[in-house]
Amino acid sequence: MASEVDPANIQGSIWPRLPRYYETFLFFQIKDIEEDGSYETFKAHLRKLVETPGKITTGQACKEYFEKHDGINEARERVDTLPEERDTFNAINITFSGKGVPKLVGPYDKVKLRDLLHERGMYQDMVFEGPDETDSLAPEYRPPHGWPANNDNWRSDGMFIVAAQREEELEATVKDLKSYFKIADDHTVDVPEASAKITLVKKGNVRNADGKAHRRQIPDEKDPSKTRLENLRGKEHLGFEDHISQPPIEGLDPEPKEGEPKAIAPGVIFLNRPGDNTKSPAWATDGSYLAFREIEEHVPEFNEFVKTESAKLKNFNDGTGEKLAAYMIGRWKNGSPIALDTETSVAQHPFANNFEFKKDYTSPQEIKCPIAAHIRKMRPRADLYISKDGGAVSAQENYSNNTNVILRRSVTFGPELLPGEEKMKPSERPKRGVYFMCYQGDFRNGFNFLTSRWASNEVFSGKKGMEERPGQDPIVSQRNRPDHPEPMFGIYDGEEPKQLHMGYLPWIDQRGGEYFFTPSLAALRGVFVDEVE
Repeated sequence: MASEVDPANIQGSIWPRLPRYYETFLFFQIKDIEEDGSYETFKAHLRKLVETPGKITTGQACKEYFEKHDGINEARERVDTLPEERDTFNAINITFSGKGVPKLVGPYDKVKLRDLLHERGMYQDMVFEGPDETDSLAPEYRPPHGWPANNDNWRSDGMFIVAAQREEELEATVKDLKSYFKIADDHTVDVPEASAKITLVKKGNVRNADGKAHRRQIPDEKDPSKTRLENLRGKEHLGFEDHISQPPIEGLDPEPKEGEPKAIAPGVIFLNRPGDNTKSPAWATDGSYLAFREIEEHVPEFNEFVKTESAKLKNFNDGTGEKLAAYMIGRWKNGSPIALDTETSVAQHPFANNFEFKKDYTSPQEIKCPIAAHIRKMRPRADLYISKDGGAVSAQENYSNNTNVILRRSVTFGPELLPGEEKMKPSERPKRGVYFMCYQGDFRNGFNFLTSRWASNEVFSGKKGMEERPGQDPIVSQRNRPDHPEPMFGIYDGEEPKQLHMGYLPWIDQRGGEYFFTPSLAALRGVFVDEVE
């Protein structure tokens, strides 16, 4: 098994990520034009796209862009630039569902991917095994009413990912992409010679992408006596920095600094690389599985909850709820971890990653970050480390015990919060939230495990006393029916343990999504456009 991943052979949305302020997702179904079911028209159109230099954006192209613009790492000072000041970078990537791959890669029974969840799709996985309820999902992510059982023809075959620095360039790139598949600019118009049909379009953008959104004055981390204009780039709508603490990949990313988690084997993300135990077919090498999930965020409900609940606590009654919100997330809004900055919203360690969640403690003060906090549920660090002699361990020594890690590539959608929205009914407000996307080498070990096994599990990770049942993740756990257990969040108010009742988590609606496989450039040039012998 080769050890090195070639950035020129991988799609850039996986690594290092697509440079973008604007991003559009076009779900498609391959049209059945040929009577023999060979899909040769789509293959011919895809072949032309793939063989046109630079049309499918590679990891190498993204890497070169980021190196020119102050590095790949997002965990750095984020600078908003006006649209006219940005260097042009337009990107196209393509990914296929478990329904779409068999149409192009054959004979599929001989070269089949080994991920059953990809084959089933997110709906079957998260409804029949996970916490989703059909009625809570958006119509576009579930079968139409009365649809026959065991028929998944309602699902998409794949998704085009299009990204750009400016909105007008994004639209031009979408138009260019459609032309390769003979799709009309107005994709609702049926063109007989088109090889694909756009079934769903989702549009996202970095906050303040147009340079016009309102911002507020906030304390300056370097000098708390001063203020600065809040930078919205990189923040999701609840106000927290996103994409912090991405797992570095051996052979691709720089070595972690002292105290930071150890780099992961490339096979945790890429198939057929060291660390991958899926026994995938050779053609799948350097591909990765993508989970796409639409999450609506209800900002007024979140702000009201943390403000109301913090008023009932001695050590969190700051009048705003910002401290309680930070403890629920595990980081302050500027990205500083609770594990390093426990008491002040003018936190001094933005984007820091050199910390642990202490596994062995003798008093509540040593816990610092609540065990059910979002970042601790999703990346437990020392909670999972195993010591051979029973002593303390560090991420540098023992991070290999935690391979349930993902590469997050999310983008926000929807407008900024408007004054007075808290007085409106949720159904009357504009929708906003996150198109959550993550890459992994195995859905069962990645997205499925994190959401179904950890987030909604009130006993993970078990400790002693109250910490045996620390509660559910306050951001991505789910309760959809009255007979589901009410989510709780365990927190210490000084020395006193408290359990916060979270009801139905009214600040989050998980609307559904789909599972995809993102092939390498070699696979796109090979098995996806040519018949496998």
